[in-house]
Amino acid sequence: MGVQIGKDGELVLTLDDDFNLKKGFAVTFKREELPKFLEDFKDDKFNTYNFIGFFTYKGGFIEPHVDNDLYLYIKDKINPKFLISLPETIVYYVDVCENMVGGNLIVDNKEYTPITNSAMLLEKNKVHAVTEVKSFDRTRTVLVCEKYNIISKYRDTLDTPIYRYG
Repeated sequence: MGVQIGKDGELVLTLDDDFNLKKGFAVTFKREELPKFLEDFKDDKFNTYNFIGFFTYKGGFIEPHVDNDLYLYIKDKINPKFLISLPETIVYYVDVCENMVGGNLIVDNKEYTPITNSAMLLEKNKVHAVTEVKSFDRTRTVLVCEKYNIISKYRDTLDTPIYRYG
């Protein structure tokens, strides 16, 4: 992902393609750094927020997984001894085509059809997946918020915001 400053001083993120027909980015903020438009995600139990934004195209899917994007990034790129637990996650459906076929969230063997401006809360360590998008009239836009509570000894070492691939 590229991060640039636009001609009017705004932040411009260049999205990256992945192997399963999505484009995305990730950005991590400490609670006190959250931009005003993301403050609705704040929760007193958490002090660090990792946002993954992505667009899903026809044929796009997400295999069964547990949300751990920031966890893996920190362990791989920053410090393998960094103490961090798995996050609680909110999946916010920014824009979902009402004619979309597929792209459903699967949690505990139940299938949920997303709709625009709705959200799903996933507890820590919850395995989930997204079915293949078969068709739609417009690209689906989703914002995932991984919420972490990191002890200050480790959190203070994070140089945030962190912008990267989603």
